[in-house]
Amino acid sequence: MTLSADADIDASTDLYGKTVSDLQSDVVISGEGAVTGTLNYLTDYTGFSEDTDLQKGNFLALHISTPVPATITVQLTGDEEATELDDDGIAVLRIADKDTQTLTVVAANGISTVTQEYDLSGLEVESNG
Repeated sequence: MTLSADADIDASTDLYGKTVSDLQSDVVISGEGAVTGTLNYLTDYTGFSEDTDLQKGNFLALHISTPVPATITVQLTGDEEATELDDDGIAVLRIADKDTQTLTVVAANGISTVTQEYDLSGLEVESNG
């Protein structure tokens, strides 16, 4: 089984009340797992979380897929637990520190498990000021 991640999500796609173009621009994942592009600074992203502290910041949207049905989970460095993706395979992640966080994606289908780590340090993040 293989695992692929990309940011090829239509810019007008609604992700919890914000569009992909509200979140980011020019996001690309290299074959080595390096993520580049620009993350916009958002405030009042109420659809992302009920916690007001988590409603502002920089957010990354990725599409994760496998060629066969699988359970896919994503976890940022520092998060206590992984998040299972819905069938659409779209992950929206709040990036608190691109230089220290990495993204780990695990796909499992009962026969095999594939793990891929993504480097976020190449992202440009807009600030709130």
